[in-house]
Amino acid sequence: MDDSLARELADLSALHRIGSLNTEYLPRFSDDLRPAALVAVMDEVVLGARTVLVALGCGSSSVLLARLLQQRGFGHLLSIEHDERTAAFAASQLRREGLGSIARVVHAPMSRHPAALSRHGQWYAPQQVHDEVLGYVERFGLVDLLLVDGPGSGDSRYPALPVLRAVLAPGATVLADDADRPDEQAVLTRWSEEFGMEFRTAPRTSLASATALA
Repeated sequence: MDDSLARELADLSALHRIGSLNTEYLPRFSDDLRPAALVAVMDEVVLGARTVLVALGCGSSSVLLARLLQQRGFGHLLSIEHDERTAAFAASQLRREGLGSIARVVHAPMSRHPAALSRHGQWYAPQQVHDEVLGYVERFGLVDLLLVDGPGSGDSRYPALPVLRAVLAPGATVLADDADRPDEQAVLTRWSEEFGMEFRTAPRTSLASATALA
């Protein structure tokens, strides 16, 4: 089967699976997770009994994840987003649906960051991320699922593990989207070398996963 067709079929199947969470219309943002990738994240949340989630990058997928956590009855999500419009929508939608106690969206603009590899040397505002994540972890415990879907693409995403490795629980799952792109693959290779994680890409999802070591 042609790979693009297989991906389309996987996305259609995923949309069917998350039907119970589509309680009302949500717009699709250009950087949103593909449906098949979102379902893979949700499967890890449910099957891995993940309770303390951090997502780098947000959109309608953040609202759907919050709905899943509400439906399941436990768990929390902190999403960090550099785009003000996207962050404002997601935060407003979460409040409107009464999901504010489950999920929180933080708008963290791009800023100079010491861990950044990209040519512009930027990542999410470092002090803001530090304060938000520290407060989140102090309240709910160490992060047992980290989803990296931003900011931007390629080596712009590299600081995620250098910055957040210390707050990952032993056995936490790290998920990285767009793992089918060469620049993202280079970041995964570097993470593997530096943090001893073995990333594997799920078929037809573009989502790579690894387990954080103790």
